[in-house]
Amino acid sequence: MAQLTALGTDAAAPTTRPASKPVLMWAAIGVVWTIVSIVTLYGWVTGDDFGAPEVRGPDQMDAGKLIGLRIVEVISTGVLAIAVYFLAWKPWRRDKKVTLDALLLLGGITGFVMDCWLNTQSFLFAFNSHSVNLGAWSSSLPFHNDAVPSHYAESLLWGLPMYIYFCAALGFVNTMAARRIRARWPGLSTQSILAILFVGDLVFDFVVENVIIRTTEAYSFVQTSGPLTLWDGEQHQFPLYETFLVACVAMCFTYARWSADWDADGLSVIERGVLTIPSSYRLAVRTFAAIGFCAVVLMMCYHLPFNWISLTGDSFADLPSYLAPAGLTLP
Repeated sequence: MAQLTALGTDAAAPTTRPASKPVLMWAAIGVVWTIVSIVTLYGWVTGDDFGAPEVRGPDQMDAGKLIGLRIVEVISTGVLAIAVYFLAWKPWRRDKKVTLDALLLLGGITGFVMDCWLNTQSFLFAFNSHSVNLGAWSSSLPFHNDAVPSHYAESLLWGLPMYIYFCAALGFVNTMAARRIRARWPGLSTQSILAILFVGDLVFDFVVENVIIRTTEAYSFVQTSGPLTLWDGEQHQFPLYETFLVACVAMCFTYARWSADWDADGLSVIERGVLTIPSSYRLAVRTFAAIGFCAVVLMMCYHLPFNWISLTGDSFADLPSYLAPAGLTLP
């Protein structure tokens, strides 16, 4: 009987655990993006754009908004620290395991290198030069148009954390919410629960971003599609597709993390296939897979569509001098 049971288990294995290894596809993309990131950062640090640009006049920033900007930087850095502690450090200290949450945090950090792609073909996104920064690396990214200004402020203390709390952190929170919704209304489909969370993410992003923009002048959407923009032509203009795209990114992270709940081995859609890989290589493969997943989601769900819509836009923000880089000419 034992032999028959063992034989039956082996025979059933191919149907319960497919031979495909999506983790290797994600990992291959992660390796490519890691190389691009390293080359980009090296080019930035050794190039002319490294270092904070001067705060340009003649416009003077309101003292209250400058204090607000510092508060946002402190809060954002604190959120990043809290996320690292609860999603990475605490689980590792407890179980001595590197969780998917920890890997997605790392993926978000490497994904931050992609942020300057917003200004490679046209200057679409302006940072307040009062922000703590060391300049920007857009000129070191592939496909940069040399006619586009590249010496501007890229915020480090609130820009980087956004790639955490709108991605891995929001995916974690959404997964907790999804489990509660399913426990309360077990008849709801996965798609229905994700739709509910999507609406919540839309509201969350719209409120958070507009509060930051209005109270701190931390950044401005320079060129947008007028019909899809609120307060078009003003400094605080806000493209509605920004909120939609951010919510799409959050949904991808939510689905990836939640997918581990219905896998027999507790593996997410990013990690499936890793158990067929020798154990000594699994962490490296999982790490690059998470980086690759983050790179694909951020590029396909945010950066490419945002650039595509905005580059054809006809609404230009009225920027104060401390938000506009030298050499920027707007219609």
